[in-house]
Amino acid sequence: MSLASPVGLLALALLATSPKAAEPSPPDTCETASPLIVLTDESTANPPVVCISPDLSLTLRFDSLIQPGSEKLQERERFQEVNPGERTLMLVPPERLVAGERFKVEVCFADGAAPACATVLLLAHPALGMQQVKVFRQALPVAYFREVAQEAQADNQRLREEVRQLRAERVMPDGLRGVFASELLTEAGIVCTQLLNIVTAAKGSALGLLDIRSCRAKDRVAVEVKLKRPTTAAWTAAGAVLRGPKGEVLKPLPLWQPEPIPGTEAPNWVSVVVEVPATAAEARGTYTLTLWDAERQRTVSLGNVTFP
Repeated sequence: MSLASPVGLLALALLATSPKAAEPSPPDTCETASPLIVLTDESTANPPVVCISPDLSLTLRFDSLIQPGSEKLQERERFQEVNPGERTLMLVPPERLVAGERFKVEVCFADGAAPACATVLLLAHPALGMQQVKVFRQALPVAYFREVAQEAQADNQRLREEVRQLRAERVMPDGLRGVFASELLTEAGIVCTQLLNIVTAAKGSALGLLDIRSCRAKDRVAVEVKLKRPTTAAWTAAGAVLRGPKGEVLKPLPLWQPEPIPGTEAPNWVSVVVEVPATAAEARGTYTLTLWDAERQRTVSLGNVTFP
């Protein structure tokens, strides 16, 4: 059931008004890694990084024919699948990946031109794995520059939204006044829906789930997740991503968590709010929400997340 909830209004208002909102953390390597790689003279000594996640297949696409049997993959026996093609190399990462693990992969080309081989470094991440990466070694096509421009435009739009939100936090009032001042209200208000009965929690999630709901406002969607501590160790969300059924990724604005989930014997539940810029036509369908801590070792993964 969907509703314009006063609590939902306040939850979204707090994203822009609370003094406890977390400062944006520096982006990790996987947040800035590009799906377009151009080989240079330094690529062998300092291989470009390609991020991988458990059970998310990766396809490396090359602009030249690959020499059959030339592929070399560090700890190949751990990978679920390794399929070389004429110009591609498809990999299915290990089921059990530890965040930060690195695997070097190399392929050599059939034409003998320089560079003779390409080397990339696969970096394990709990959620920001790539599905396709294009590797260029010859003169770059116009399509390459078009893709780079589109990627930069999307990143710039997200950064502009973050800057706008951070500036608003300094001057915006609290409470319902902040809701109106944020200009997030549509004619229907801020619409929220409960998801607890439909979401699925991945096996091995680090924290227990008490409640979850999603909300939609003007040009924004958000998910509020209520989590409990699983062990005696405190936990603070450091990053999150929403991934759609086709692998599309929605990167959020800075997360909001009032306080770390304490590592005490008393039952403690803390909310984490994940907010994403999205128009009325965007963020439709079903998503998987993945949250991770600073070490990217203890993660929470929730499937079947939808927005009203």
